[in-house]
Amino acid sequence: MGASTDMYAQWAVGMLEALERAPAHDPDEDALASRRAEFRSGVAHLLGEARDPLSIGVVGEFSAGKSLLIEALLGMPGLLSVSHVPTTGNVTAIRIDQSSDGEPGPSLQERAVVYCTAPETAELMAHLHGRLKELAGLEGLGERELDELGAARPGPEGWQPLVDWCRRYGLSAQGSKMSAVAEETLLLHGAYEEGAPLLGRRYDLSDAQAKQAMSLPSVPRERDGGWDRRGTAAPGSRIPDDVLAACVPLIRKVELRVRVPRTVWDLGDVGALTLMDFPGLNSPKSGVRDRFLSRRELRDIHTVLVLMNAQRGPVASEQDFFDMLREPTADGRERRSDEELRESILVAGGRFDQLPVDDAAGLEAALLGAPERLTERRLLGQKDTGVLDDIVEASQSLLPAGQHKQLILVSPMVGLAALRASGVLGGEGADGTRARVREAGSDTGQPVLTGLWARVADRLEADAPGSGLIRALREYAHDGGLRLLRGELTAHAREHGGTLKSSAVRRRAGAVERARLALITAERSAHPETEYPPAYQEIQRTLHSTRQALAALREVLVLERATDGARGDDALRRHLVDEAAVAVAAWPQWKELFAAVDRERHLVVAPHATEGDADFAQHVQDELALLGLFTQEPAAAESDPAPGIPSGPEELLVAFRASHEALLALVHDRIRAAYEARLDDHADSLEDLRRDWIEITAEEQRRGKLPPPRRDRLGALIATTNPEWYRAELRQTVPPQPDPVDVDAGFPLRLDRCFPWHPDQPEDRDPLERHVAHVVRMRRELVAALVDLVHGHLAAHQAEFARQAGKALAQGERYVNATDTPELLLSGLRGDGAAQGGAPLDLAARLEAMPLPRPSARPGAARGGRTSTVKGPAQQPTALRKS
Repeated sequence: MGASTDMYAQWAVGMLEALERAPAHDPDEDALASRRAEFRSGVAHLLGEARDPLSIGVVGEFSAGKSLLIEALLGMPGLLSVSHVPTTGNVTAIRIDQSSDGEPGPSLQERAVVYCTAPETAELMAHLHGRLKELAGLEGLGERELDELGAARPGPEGWQPLVDWCRRYGLSAQGSKMSAVAEETLLLHGAYEEGAPLLGRRYDLSDAQAKQAMSLPSVPRERDGGWDRRGTAAPGSRIPDDVLAACVPLIRKVELRVRVPRTVWDLGDVGALTLMDFPGLNSPKSGVRDRFLSRRELRDIHTVLVLMNAQRGPVASEQDFFDMLREPTADGRERRSDEELRESILVAGGRFDQLPVDDAAGLEAALLGAPERLTERRLLGQKDTGVLDDIVEASQSLLPAGQHKQLILVSPMVGLAALRASGVLGGEGADGTRARVREAGSDTGQPVLTGLWARVADRLEADAPGSGLIRALREYAHDGGLRLLRGELTAHAREHGGTLKSSAVRRRAGAVERARLALITAERSAHPETEYPPAYQEIQRTLHSTRQALAALREVLVLERATDGARGDDALRRHLVDEAAVAVAAWPQWKELFAAVDRERHLVVAPHATEGDADFAQHVQDELALLGLFTQEPAAAESDPAPGIPSGPEELLVAFRASHEALLALVHDRIRAAYEARLDDHADSLEDLRRDWIEITAEEQRRGKLPPPRRDRLGALIATTNPEWYRAELRQTVPPQPDPVDVDAGFPLRLDRCFPWHPDQPEDRDPLERHVAHVVRMRRELVAALVDLVHGHLAAHQAEFARQAGKALAQGERYVNATDTPELLLSGLRGDGAAQGGAPLDLAARLEAMPLPRPSARPGAARGGRTSTVKGPAQQPTALRKS
C-alpha cells in the first residue's frame, strides 16, 4: 500500500472512531441519523479501497469462459460455477493471497454472499423503469399505456405501480425486449418481497450455496466436485437454502478468499490481487440487472481484462465494458482520466483451443510448407485464422490510438492439463466435472492445434521477429497461455497498480471529503446554540496535523517517494561514474604504464634477465663512478616498494578493492545527505507542531496539575515532532558491508592471464596489443566494473536508511496513532462546563479536525529496484576480460 493510501486509510479510521464515540442523536433527528449512516458507509468504502489489493475485472460476452479461466489461473477446478452453457449469474470477487512455502496446494478460506442495500435496490428498480420506457415507445404501445408507465416511476412511496404495469401490459408482447425487462422487474420484486430483511447484509456460504449464488437460476446444481472436500467451512451465520434461491436477484456479489502457492502463481512483491468474475451482458433473463450491477462494481475496479471468445470472435459487449470505465460515478467521484484508461485495459483471446479451423492440415501446409516468409499478415490472412484476425484487430481497437499491449491467447483446458501433468493438481474431486465440460465443449470436432501453433511461433520468430503473436502462440502451446497471463497480471499490478489504486482512492476520498463537510454542517445546524471552547478544537487539529506530518515523513524517508525522486537517483549515479573514473585514474600504476611507451605509443617490454645482467649492471655503475656521475642512493624500504609497470591483473586487484571501499563510503555519505535534505524539507512544519504542543502543554499546566498519563503523552508528542531526533537517528545508520568475494568476482580481468607487455609473453605476439589504447580500454573496463558493483549496493544502502527512518518514525506513531491519545488529551477539557455543554457537537468538532489529507508528493507507480546497471564509457572487447 502506498504512502498516500496509508494516509487516507488512517483518515478513514479516525473518522470511523469519531462516529463510534459520538453521543447518540436525539430520537427526533432521523434525518441526522440517516446522514451519519450514509457517511459511515462512504468512509467504510474508502477504508476498504485503501486496504484492499489491486482489483482486476474479468469481463466478456456470455459464455466466454471467464469462470473456467479463473479456475485454471488459480489451479482450483471446481471453485466456481462452470458449465458448457452460460452459467455465471452474479459478480464474484476472488481475493488471492500467496500461500506460505509449507502449504501444498491452493486452498479456499472464505465464501460469502453480499446483498444490495435498500438504496441500491431502489436505484436498480428505477433503472429497470427507465429501460422499460425506452423500449415501450418502440413496441407500439398506446398513449394510455405509455402515460401509465411514466406515472409508475419508482419513488419514496415504493414501486408497486410499476409492478402492476408490468403484470398488466409488460408481458403482453412475448419474446420482445420489453417483455424480458418486465419479467426481470417482476423477478426482482418477488425477491424483494421474500428477502427484504437481507438487504445490505453479508452471509457465509457452504460450497453448494456459493455455486447456487454464482449461477443463473436455470443452471442445474452440481452434486460432485467443489472445495468442501478440503473441509474449509467459513464460520458465521448461514442463510437458508430456500431463501438464498428465492432472493438471487438481490445479490450484489459473491466473495471468495483463496490462497495459492508460488508453484501455481508467484505473486512476487504484489502480495495479493482480487479477480472479479463478471456475468455476460447479453443474458436473456437478467441482462439489464447484470449491466446495472456490473456498472456499479466497475466504479470501484482498478483494471479490466477483456476476454474474447475465440469460437466466435469479438462482440459489441467488450466495448460496453470499456465505455463503463469512462463514466463518472453516481456518488460524486470524478471520472477516470484518459491516462488511467490507457493503463486499465488488458486483452486476451479465450477458448483458443476451440478456434474454428476447418482444415488443420491445409493450414499447416499454407503456413509452414510454403517457401515464402511467414509474416503476421500472411498468418492472419488465411481462411482458418479469420477469427484470430478479428481478435487481434478488436484488441487494438479497445486501446487508445498508438498504444499496443501484449495480446494473450488462452485455453483453460490446455492449462489445467499442463498443471495436472506437472503434478501440481491431483486427480481427485472435480475431475468428473471438468471432464463433462471438456466433453460438452468438444462437440464441434475441432482438433487440438497446440503443436501447430508452437511451430508457427518458431517460424514467425525466424521470418518476422518482433511480432506480438510469437510470444502469445508459444506461451499458449506451453500451458494454454496461463503462465503468460499470470505474469502479465502480476507485472501490470506491479507497474501500474500503485498509480491506479492511488487515483481511485483519491477520487473516493474527494467524495468522502464533501460528505464530511456536509455532515459537519448538518450536526452544527441541529444544535446552533452550542459551541466547544477553542482549546478543544486546537488539540484535535494539532493531533491530526501531527498524524499527517509523520505520514508525510514516512512517505519521503521510508517509502522513498521524495520530490527529488528519480532525479536524485540519476544525479547520484552520474556523480558515481565521475568519481569512479577519477579514483581509477589516480592509481600510480597508470603513470608508470603511460611513461613506458615508445614513439609509436607502444609499451616497452622489459627484456628477459640473464645470468650476466647483475655483473654487467655493476660494471656500468663502476664506469659512472670513475666519471663522478654516480652516487650510491639508499635502497627503498621493502615495506614501501616503488610502484612499477604491472605485469599481471593481480597487481591491480588491491587498488580495485580500495577504490570500491572508498566509493561505497562516498555513496553512504551522499545518501545520508539526501535523506537529511528530505528531512529538512519537513523540519519547519515539525518545529511548528512542536511549538504548538509546547503551548498546549503550558495551557494544560495553567489549568492545574497534569495527571502523569496525560503529561507523559504530551511529552511524547513534543519529542515526536522534534526534527533533530530523526536527524540523529539517520546518522546512526550503519552501512551494509559487501562480501569481499563479491568484490573479487566483480573484478573484470582474468587473474590467470598476464598482460601483453609481460616479459614472458611470446615475442611474436601482436605488437598492437601493447599499444597505449589497450591500457585505456582496460582502465575503462575497471571503471565500469566499479560502477556496476557500487550500483548493486545502492538499494541496500537506501533500504538501510529507510529501515532506520522507519524505526524512528514508529516510535512517534505509537503515540500519535494510538486510539487512546485523543481521549487522554481531551479528558481535561471535558471537565469544563463549556465542554460538557458542547457534547452534542462532539462529532462535528472531531470531524472539523480531520480535513482531507494532502500528500506531500503525489505517488506514482512504485519504482523498481535500484540494482540496475548504468553503463560506463564506451567499452571494446579484450582478451583479458572475464568470460
